[in-house]
Formats: sequence, structure tokens, C-alpha cells
Amino acid sequence: MPAFHKQRLETYAQDMVRITQSFLQEWEAGSVRDVAIDMQLVTMRIATQTLFGEDVGSSGSGAGMLLHDILHLSSHWLTSALPYDLPGLPFRRFLNLVADYERRMRAIIARKRDSCRDSTDVLSMLLAAQDAESGARLTEEEVLGHVGVLFAAGHETSANALTWTLFLLSQHPGIASDVLDELTAVLRGAVPSPEHLERLPLLERVVKESMRLLPPVPWNARVLLAPAEVAGFTLPQGAEVWLSIFQTHRAPDIFPDPRKFNPARWESVDPGPFDYVPFSAGPRMCIGASFAMLEVRLVLAILIQRFRLDLPEGARIDRAGIVVLSPKRGMRMKVSRQDRRFARGPGSVRGDIREVIELA
Repeated sequence: MPAFHKQRLETYAQDMVRITQSFLQEWEAGSVRDVAIDMQLVTMRIATQTLFGEDVGSSGSGAGMLLHDILHLSSHWLTSALPYDLPGLPFRRFLNLVADYERRMRAIIARKRDSCRDSTDVLSMLLAAQDAESGARLTEEEVLGHVGVLFAAGHETSANALTWTLFLLSQHPGIASDVLDELTAVLRGAVPSPEHLERLPLLERVVKESMRLLPPVPWNARVLLAPAEVAGFTLPQGAEVWLSIFQTHRAPDIFPDPRKFNPARWESVDPGPFDYVPFSAGPRMCIGASFAMLEVRLVLAILIQRFRLDLPEGARIDRAGIVVLSPKRGMRMKVSRQDRRFARGPGSVRGDIREVIELA
């Protein structure tokens, strides 16, 4: 928990801003970029900096990139269908990547243990963590596991939240214009900080509405520690209950016109703790929820002030993913300098995205 306290988040915010600014320097007006890949890269750089104290930069090297590749390979259907350590199979490549990742991480852990510096990254805090009563510390294997889970939970999810939000803003030019007006009035071209975000309510509503419509993680699961009655069914201890975040966010009695992207609804709607659950809820709610909301809003605040993104006419956007919800073929968008020409409106979008969102 201390790694995600408010004071630590303010330290991470500086890294988030610096990395985002550095990344956006590579963007050129008139180019067409796969925003889905770009958002994965920027959130990966932020994750590796805050977790390991190591910014992988644009080179795509280091433990962070290895973890990224491991996560994607682990979800490949052939990896699960043929779990054999044989030449040519994805499972062998998966095992090799995991071994390489562990070697690199053990080297990083050794350097941090030898260093006397008071580092602010999460890995350093895990290494220093000590049980108040027993004095026990995490083993090296436990540290490796924790860091891997934090990276997996906090990297691609934030990237998808950013990607879907940019898509929705491109399809709702009036809302995009209002967001820019708010950013201009509050920031006046300055670099955003956590204090600024408190005075950007529309930006927060846009992010919340985006994660309502297209939650980065569309489902969740819990294992019962004791027998329970659920919707008239008796479930035994040990049963795994799967919950659809995607459907929960579309309950019309809680969110009227649920297929409509309407950030203004958050001025009046007051969902209960289990009605709006992009980060789950209860004792096992995502530990990085505040981190993610800070990251997504800071990246958007910087990006929207600099660039306007348009979806090409006739672009096809389909949903994909098992663990996370992402655009199937990426999200190619044209980059323009921020010229406020939002009145041009959205392009003609094709694909199954229209099944779940009301688009013009």
C-alpha cells in the first residue's frame, strides 16, 4: 500500500509527465499512427520507470519489454493448446522469455540491494518491506511475482483506457472541443500536475464514461471462501464466480441510454460501489486505481493540448481480447497539430464497435 499513497503518486506524476512529453516529441503532424501501439509504449515506459526505476525509452529493451512480450504470448491460444517444451512451439518461446526476464530482474534486484540510495520505485519498496511483527521480508521469488502482476495489471489496461478514450473523443467533436477549452482555461499551456487535475472535472468525467462504455478489463472473477446464496442459487465453497463488468456498466436503471457516450451523466448519476466497477470493488479492489486515473488524465491532458486525432474515413474498429478489451486491428489515427477544427466531425466507422456504442 505505501507504494500507492498520495505522496508517492505525486512522485510518479513527474515521471508520467516527463515520459509522455518525451514520447510525443516523436509525433509529426500529418502522420498516421497506430494509437493503440503508441499508448502501449508510453504506459510501458511509465510502468517500468515507476516499478523498476528503469525507463525503457524508445529502444524497447529491458525487463519491461520482456514482460510485455510474455503477457501477449501467454494469451496466445497455441501456448495453452500445446503446452510442450518443443522446438517451434510458442510454449518454448514463452519459457525462454520467462527465464530471460527472471535473469534480468534478479540482476536489477541485486543492484538495488547493493545500492544505498533511497529509490522511489515500487521494486525498491518491495525489497525494503518488512513484516512489523515477525520481521520477515519477501523472498526474491515473491518480489518477482508481485512486480510481474503489477506490471500486467497496470500497463495494458491503462493503454486500452487511453486508446478507447481517444477514439470516443474523435467521434464526439463537441465533447472534444469542450475538453480542450477546459484544459486551456486551467493549464494555459502549462504542464499538468495532480493539483491541476482537481480543477479538470470534465476530463475526469470523460475518462469515467469511457471506462464505463469500454472497460479495459470487461470481466472479473472471485473464488468463494464459504458457501453463498447468489440470485437464488446455492454455490459451494471454492466456486469461482465470474462477473461481467461490461454488462454491469450497461444497466439501464443505473445508466440511462447506456450505449451513449455521455460524460455529462456523471454530473448527476451516483452509482453504488458495485454498480461502476472498472477497478473491481470491495477488499480486493485494484490497488493501482488511483495510479491509473492519475496516469490516464495526465497523458490525455498533455496529448490533447498538442494534437488533434482523426479516425480515417471508413475505418473498421472491432473489439478483441479475453483478459482485456482492445481494438482488434489497432487504432490508426491521423495526427494534426491542435487547431481546434473539431467541427469536421467524426469519420464513418465500420465494425462491431457499433454493436455496443451509439455512433453518428
